[in-house]
Amino acid sequence: MSINRNVLLERHRPLLKYDSNESYFADSAEAWTDWKENRLLQGERLIAATTPTDGTPKLSLPFLVPDEYEGKVKVEASDLIDCKGGDYAKIAQELHQDPRYRNRMYGRAAEDPKGRWWLQYWFFYVFNDFNLIGHLVKAGLHEGDWEMIQLRLGEDEKPDYAVYAQHKGAEVRRWDQVDVLPGTERPFVYVARGSHASYFSPGKHPLGPVWADFADGKRRSPEVRLEIVEEDQPQWRWLQWPGHWGGTKPPDVALPFDADSPVGPSGHSEWADPSALAPNLPEEAAPGEQTVASSLPVLKQALARREGKELLIDYDAESPDGQALRGLAITVNSPDDAGVPPLTRTIEADALSGTVKWPGEIDPGKHYDIHVSAAFDEHIATASRRTDLGPTA
Repeated sequence: MSINRNVLLERHRPLLKYDSNESYFADSAEAWTDWKENRLLQGERLIAATTPTDGTPKLSLPFLVPDEYEGKVKVEASDLIDCKGGDYAKIAQELHQDPRYRNRMYGRAAEDPKGRWWLQYWFFYVFNDFNLIGHLVKAGLHEGDWEMIQLRLGEDEKPDYAVYAQHKGAEVRRWDQVDVLPGTERPFVYVARGSHASYFSPGKHPLGPVWADFADGKRRSPEVRLEIVEEDQPQWRWLQWPGHWGGTKPPDVALPFDADSPVGPSGHSEWADPSALAPNLPEEAAPGEQTVASSLPVLKQALARREGKELLIDYDAESPDGQALRGLAITVNSPDDAGVPPLTRTIEADALSGTVKWPGEIDPGKHYDIHVSAAFDEHIATASRRTDLGPTA
C-alpha cells in the first residue's frame, strides 16, 4: 500500500486533553538537551554538557547519535542525560514558556512485519510525577518521560484500531469507538495527571485495588504541533540514540511506578514492530473488571481564597478506612499569563481538615483557577477540586 504519510499523520493528529492538576506538558525533546543544568554521562565520565567548560563538547539533539559521539567516543546503551536536580516543576514551566520548545509531538508511519501500516505519535515530557504527589509518597518520580499512541490503518488507509500506551501496557479500541474532535478525524487523548499515560476517556482509571490514574481532561488543551520524522534524514538521527532521557534510578525497594528514566522511542519494541504493543489484534481484548473500594479517602472540599497576595486553601478530607493524609497537590494557573503554564506544588499536611498556604505570592490584579487534590497513605490520590478567583485590584 502506498500512503501519503504526511497527509495521514496530520489528518489524525491527536488532541491532548490534560488533567486539571497537570503542570508538565508535551514539549520538544530539545528542551531536555538544552536545559542549562543537563549533562550527558557515560558512567562517571562527562561526555557533553549544555553549558560546557574546559573544552567539554556542547550537548544538543544533533550530538545524540546511535554509534559514535564527537571525539570518537563509542555510544553505550547505559548513557544518560542527567539533570543536576532541583525544582522540576519550575524547570518545566520555564522551558514551556519558550516557543522553541512548547507543545510538540513527533509522528511517523511504520510498517509491521505483516505489512500493516501504523501511524505513531510520540510525546516527550520533562518529568514524570505520578498523580503529582510523588514527592509526598516517594513513588513514581523520574526525569524524562516518553509516551505514545498509535493507529493501525486498514486497506482503505483509514484507521481500524487505536492503541494507547499506558505504563507497561496499552489499551485498545476499534476506531469507530474512539472519540474524535467533531468535524475531524483527530482522536482525543486524555493524559493522566503526572504519569502521562494515554486514555480514551476522561475520569479515574483504576490500576489495581489502590492505585489509579486521573485524567479529567479539564485543563485547557493547546494545539500541539506535529513534527513528522523523516528517518533517512540526518537531523533525526537523535531518535536512534539508545541512552536514557534522564538520570533517575529507582530505589532499592521500588514501588509499582518507580523506574529508570526511559530510553527514547527507538528503544521501545513498537518502534520496530508497531504490532508488538497490541499483539492480539484484530481481536479486541476485553479489559478485566477492576473495582476500587468505596471506602477509599476523598477530598470533600478545597476552597481557595485570597488574603492580599497570599493564597490560602481551606480543605476538608475524609478517610473511612483510617488512612493518614500526607498532603495536598495544588495547581495554580492564571489565564491572564499568556504562555505561562500552570505550576503545581505539594504541601505536607496530616490533619484531615484545615488551611494551608501556597508557598508564594499571587497577583491581586489577575484571575486564577486553582485545582487541589490530596495524597494519603497507600499512595492514594483523590480527584481534584477547582476554585476560580477573580482579581481584587
